[in-house]
Amino acid sequence: MKTNLSVRQRALKAAVSALFLFLMSSLSNAQIVKTYASSQISQVYGICIACGVLNPMNAVGSNEDDYSTLQVSVGLLARTEQTLIFPTSNIVANTNKLVIGIGSNGTPLTVQLLGGVSIETFNGDVSNNDYQNLTNKILQLGGTDTSKGEIELTMNIPFDRVKINVNSGVLNLGGELRVYYAYQYKDPFISFMAHSKDGQITLDKNIPVDGAEVTLTNTSGKEVYRTKLTSNTFGTQQPQGMYIMNITTKEGKTYSRKIMIK
Repeated sequence: MKTNLSVRQRALKAAVSALFLFLMSSLSNAQIVKTYASSQISQVYGICIACGVLNPMNAVGSNEDDYSTLQVSVGLLARTEQTLIFPTSNIVANTNKLVIGIGSNGTPLTVQLLGGVSIETFNGDVSNNDYQNLTNKILQLGGTDTSKGEIELTMNIPFDRVKINVNSGVLNLGGELRVYYAYQYKDPFISFMAHSKDGQITLDKNIPVDGAEVTLTNTSGKEVYRTKLTSNTFGTQQPQGMYIMNITTKEGKTYSRKIMIK
């Protein structure tokens, strides 16, 4: 009797654990909806016969295994660019993350090897003035395939395209960079609850506001408000409309969401 009871208890425990893992996996998958780049533009600056983008359309769409190849000759003052364009902006899609899959022709990736690679986002043809070289802050390396990595950005300003630049600094990558994909998605773990009434914004109690900084960006991409928080309720004196609100805690954690000021 005890043996049968023990077997049933173990079977029940295993079933509950399996159900829990299934529900967690289903919840995680349901939360991540990827919006992939749907078109692209590529060009070369400077005089360079061997520069260009091979198979440029391979970086577009949901196939994360094929790739475009950005080539630039070592030692020349030239650069190759590929701009990946999304079907809609992050404002319309309600996303807050941008991910770009990159790789080499087999060489393990490091920040030092990617010194000649930079990125910049745009809203239409207007730059967001966020041009930056690749650093440990935005690079995700060290997976099972060391020749691949991801660039990941938290986007709190409107964008609908990202430009990838490769210049002659990529010496140890053989003068080329592979671009596998680009997508945007909504990360539910950097969001928060907030509501607006009579021009006042109230944040949920889960946000550590002591010493935090809040900014508001309008739908044109212009920052219109910035202040240090002292409580969960504050006034912005901004016109009614939709804004992107970004909160950075004193520990450096970032939270963002769209909010309608009423």
